[in-house]
Order: sequence, then structure tokens, then C-alpha cells
Amino acid sequence: MKTAFSIANTQPAAPEVVKSADRVLDLLELLGCTIRPLGLAEVTAELGIPKSSALALLRTLVARGYVARDAAECYALAYPFGLEEGDWLGGLPRWIAALGRPVVEALVAQTGETVNLGAMLSGFRVRPLIQRASPREVRYDPRGMDAPAYCTAMGRVLLAYLPTASVDRCLALPLPAVTAATRTDPAEIRAQIALARQQGYAEIENEFVDGAAGVAAAVFDRSGRAVATVNLATLTERWHQHRQTYIAAVQEAAAALSRKLCGPGTTGAAP
Repeated sequence: MKTAFSIANTQPAAPEVVKSADRVLDLLELLGCTIRPLGLAEVTAELGIPKSSALALLRTLVARGYVARDAAECYALAYPFGLEEGDWLGGLPRWIAALGRPVVEALVAQTGETVNLGAMLSGFRVRPLIQRASPREVRYDPRGMDAPAYCTAMGRVLLAYLPTASVDRCLALPLPAVTAATRTDPAEIRAQIALARQQGYAEIENEFVDGAAGVAAAVFDRSGRAVATVNLATLTERWHQHRQTYIAAVQEAAAALSRKLCGPGTTGAAP
């Protein structure tokens, strides 16, 4: 798996790529786009390599000081790499997180709601790069874990900018109902994905968490590729009260981050 937003990694490795070096960079980028330490089993599953290979890579990086292992035998980028989001280690995910943090903080301050910055990984899952909970006493609390793309606003808006073949692969996977309101009919989900591309944002209500709703807009890089998404999540009742305001605020935040990445800075049209 290529962890620097594997949505774009459908091409085979170039002949000149050294496999062992490629795996090391994959591992560093994996640890660079997680918000918690990962266990060996998680690393193995993410990279799609044998446990022995993953363990050997991790032990080497620990010995060289690039990775740290905690008491629970989980792994994360070592100090100072784990503290400096904008450093080179961790690749594109950490760079986007560094540029996106002030955008996320500003959106939380503006709306008083929970805000996420996420990216698509392999298996059509969305991973949070940054999560900031609402300061309100009654709020939507982020789960801090990967989420399926088919039933989340972040996932659907990123699917909206993928090739049709990728969307087909996503919707060919099992689509279990997470709540009573989760759409599981591929045709319905495909219609929602098409709508997200048309209007520049995806909204969701009670499909991933009962009683919660929200909106997400895509973030583009200089090539026009959708590499991340800004998401606002709130209680369904507050969503109904402030829907239009929240949609506009999220689109503005995503456009601001796109400009930082030298992208088109727009969320309403295909790149």
C-alpha cells in the first residue's frame, strides 16, 4: 500500500524503484499520517507485507532513531519528527497536516463545531490527519479512527473526484449498514457521489453516527488532484439550524487550504 494518499497509486512501481527503499518510505509515510501509534499487526495490514518484513523495518528504524516504540509495543515517529508536522519525514500527509492545522483551528473557532482534516487510504477508508472537537458541552466527538468512504461525507466527496473505475471498486465491496439510516444501495450511493461532484461538497445525516450530521469539501493540490478533505461534524439538530452557514464555511476552509497547496482553490468544479 502507498500511504501518501493511495487513491492516486494505481500505477505500478517504476523499474528503477528499489523495493526495500520504497517500503521504508511507505512505512515512514504511514506513521506520518496517523494520529496515534500503530501496532505491528496494523502496520502489516496497512503495508500489505509479511509480519517478519514489517518487524525488521520497524526495528531498523527504531535503532536509527526515526521511529519510537512505546510500552504497548506500538510505533510512532520518534522525537523530534513526531512533533514537527511540516518536516520532511512522513511525506505528503504531514505536509498537508501542517498547512491544514490553522485552517482547522479557524473553522472550529468560526463555527464552534467539530472539524476533521482527512485523506483517503487503501481499501477506500478515510483517515483523520487532524481532529479538533467542538468546544461546546454538547457536541459530536470525533472517533479518532479510519472510516469507510461509502457512508461518510469525507469519503463521498473524495470518491467524487476519483475515476469511475475506482468508484466501481469501492461500491463492489461489502457495504454494511452502520446505522439504520446508512445507504447501502450502490445506485443510491453513486447518486450521492455524483451530487457531491456537481455541488462541490458532500453532506451526510445519521448515516455514520446516529444523531450526527455534517459536510465535507475536497482539498486540491497544484495538479488538481483531490488529496484531502475538510469536514465539519455536528449534532443533527444543530445541522438543521445552521446547514447553509456550515456548508459555506467548510467550502471556504477547503478552498483556503487548496490555495496553500497551490491548488485551484475551488470546490465547486472538477479540477
